[in-house]
Amino acid sequence: MKYLALLVVTMLSSAGYSFQAKPDSVGRKALPYSVSLQLGTSGVGLYCNHVFNQSRRLAVRVGGQYVAYRKPIRIETAPDSYIGIDPDLVISVLQASLKWNPFPHNSFFIVGGLGYTWHPAMRFVITANDKLNLGGLELTPQDVGVVKLGVQWRPIIGYVGWGFGQTMPRKRFGIGFEMGVYYLGRPSINLDYEGFLETTTIDEQVPVVERNLSGYRYLPSINLTLTYALHRSR
Repeated sequence: MKYLALLVVTMLSSAGYSFQAKPDSVGRKALPYSVSLQLGTSGVGLYCNHVFNQSRRLAVRVGGQYVAYRKPIRIETAPDSYIGIDPDLVISVLQASLKWNPFPHNSFFIVGGLGYTWHPAMRFVITANDKLNLGGLELTPQDVGVVKLGVQWRPIIGYVGWGFGQTMPRKRFGIGFEMGVYYLGRPSINLDYEGFLETTTIDEQVPVVERNLSGYRYLPSINLTLTYALHRSR
């Protein structure tokens, strides 16, 4: 999140300088800016919005979202028999997009843009701390070894969405709703292991799994938005 905050602060500092450099004496009103905080399925997000015209129907927004889950998981395979999974699940997106209100005096909007994620993967480390029972087959922790499984997507992603909410709230604060979908591209499988899996032909199954996962190219997103207007039209 510190990268998102630094990005927004930099943009707001530049915006403040531009407002000072162009006072109202030139006959123009300062173009409005706002800051939005999002909370939803894709984590916590922070965005800076810049409205292009006085109609407030077209805006550009820059920011990002972040959420992570790394809590270890234990799965019981039999009484007193567990598999340990250490997940590394992260959604981290820096995004630039255009936001358009197609109808005057209506809070409905559509949005689309591109993003960059520096962690475009889900990773899992699978181990066993004690004897493992798999359908009557007993394995020691040394037999199980360490299995590292990863699902990788492209770092450049697309986004389209729609929702309700004002980019420049008339009363400074505004609440909105947005839902959309990220396009992640076709996933690939990374598998590294030691232990009993070395005696199997599991590597031959990786292309089959990749084909079965080829449809998992989209990540839905639903967010609530709190927007604060920094500048309002007089």
